[in-house]
Amino acid sequence: MRSRKPFLIFWPQYFDLKRSRSNGRRIPRKFAVEKVNLEEIANAAKKLGYDAEIERNYKYSRTWWDDPGRVLINAKGKKKNKVLIEVAKEIRKSNIKA
Repeated sequence: MRSRKPFLIFWPQYFDLKRSRSNGRRIPRKFAVEKVNLEEIANAAKKLGYDAEIERNYKYSRTWWDDPGRVLINAKGKKKNKVLIEVAKEIRKSNIKA
Protein backbone atom coordinates (compact mmCIF):
# COMPACT_ATOMS: atom_id res chain seq x y z
CA MET A 1 0.00 0.00 0.00
CA ARG A 2 1.42 3.36 -0.96
CA SER A 3 1.52 6.35 1.35
CA ARG A 4 -1.05 9.10 0.83
CA LYS A 5 0.83 11.54 3.02
CA PRO A 6 0.89 14.71 0.89
CA PHE A 7 -2.55 13.99 -0.63
CA LEU A 8 -5.98 15.01 0.61
CA ILE A 9 -9.02 12.93 -0.28
CA PHE A 10 -11.94 14.64 -2.00
CA TRP A 11 -15.21 12.80 -2.56
CA PRO A 12 -17.83 14.14 -5.02
CA GLN A 13 -20.34 14.11 -2.16
CA TYR A 14 -18.44 17.02 -0.53
CA PHE A 15 -19.60 19.31 -3.36
CA ASP A 16 -23.21 18.06 -3.80
CA LEU A 17 -25.79 20.84 -3.48
CA LYS A 18 -28.62 18.39 -2.74
CA ARG A 19 -26.91 16.96 0.36
CA SER A 20 -27.06 18.39 3.82
CA ARG A 21 -23.97 18.82 5.96
CA SER A 22 -24.96 15.76 7.97
CA ASN A 23 -25.17 13.72 4.75
CA GLY A 24 -21.67 14.55 3.57
CA ARG A 25 -21.55 18.05 2.07
CA ARG A 26 -18.43 19.83 3.37
CA ILE A 27 -18.75 23.27 1.81
CA PRO A 28 -21.31 26.10 2.13
CA ARG A 29 -24.35 25.85 -0.16
CA LYS A 30 -23.34 28.95 -2.12
CA PHE A 31 -20.23 27.10 -3.39
CA ALA A 32 -21.89 23.69 -3.92
CA VAL A 33 -22.90 22.34 -7.34
CA GLU A 34 -25.79 20.12 -8.32
CA LYS A 35 -23.97 17.40 -10.26
CA VAL A 36 -20.23 16.90 -10.09
CA ASN A 37 -18.07 14.03 -11.30
CA LEU A 38 -14.51 12.94 -10.59
CA GLU A 39 -13.13 14.45 -13.79
CA GLU A 40 -14.54 17.90 -12.98
CA ILE A 41 -12.94 17.84 -9.52
CA ALA A 42 -9.58 16.68 -10.90
CA ASN A 43 -9.64 19.25 -13.74
CA ALA A 44 -10.49 22.08 -11.35
CA ALA A 45 -7.63 21.07 -9.06
CA LYS A 46 -5.20 20.92 -11.98
CA LYS A 47 -6.30 24.38 -13.19
CA LEU A 48 -5.46 25.66 -9.69
CA GLY A 49 -1.99 24.14 -9.92
CA TYR A 50 -2.46 21.08 -7.71
CA ASP A 51 -1.53 17.52 -8.60
CA ALA A 52 -4.70 15.41 -8.80
CA GLU A 53 -5.22 11.68 -9.18
CA ILE A 54 -8.54 9.84 -9.65
CA GLU A 55 -9.19 6.56 -7.81
CA ARG A 56 -12.34 4.86 -9.05
CA ASN A 57 -12.53 1.76 -6.84
CA TYR A 58 -13.34 3.40 -3.51
CA LYS A 59 -16.76 4.25 -2.07
CA TYR A 60 -17.71 7.03 0.32
CA SER A 61 -18.59 5.26 3.56
CA ARG A 62 -21.67 7.37 4.36
CA THR A 63 -23.24 6.58 1.01
CA TRP A 64 -21.68 3.33 -0.10
CA TRP A 65 -24.46 2.73 -2.63
CA ASP A 66 -23.56 5.88 -4.63
CA ASP A 67 -21.20 5.98 -7.59
CA PRO A 68 -17.68 4.99 -6.57
CA GLY A 69 -14.59 7.12 -6.80
CA ARG A 70 -12.52 9.80 -5.13
CA VAL A 71 -9.89 12.33 -6.07
CA LEU A 72 -6.53 12.64 -4.35
CA ILE A 73 -5.14 16.16 -4.43
CA ASN A 74 -1.64 17.20 -3.39
CA ALA A 75 -2.50 20.41 -1.54
CA LYS A 76 1.13 21.37 -0.96
CA GLY A 77 0.57 21.91 2.75
CA LYS A 78 -2.67 23.92 2.52
CA LYS A 79 -5.62 23.22 4.78
CA LYS A 80 -8.27 20.91 3.34
CA ASN A 81 -11.14 23.33 3.87
CA LYS A 82 -9.36 26.10 1.95
CA VAL A 83 -8.62 23.75 -0.95
CA LEU A 84 -12.23 22.48 -0.94
CA ILE A 85 -13.59 25.98 -1.40
CA GLU A 86 -10.99 26.86 -4.08
CA VAL A 87 -11.88 23.72 -6.05
CA ALA A 88 -15.62 24.33 -5.62
CA LYS A 89 -15.29 27.89 -6.95
CA GLU A 90 -13.30 26.63 -9.94
CA ILE A 91 -15.95 23.96 -10.67
CA ARG A 92 -18.73 26.56 -10.52
CA LYS A 93 -16.75 28.87 -12.81
CA SER A 94 -16.22 26.11 -15.39
CA ASN A 95 -19.91 25.06 -15.19
CA ILE A 96 -21.03 28.62 -15.91
CA LYS A 97 -18.83 28.81 -19.01
CA ALA A 98 -20.09 25.48 -20.35
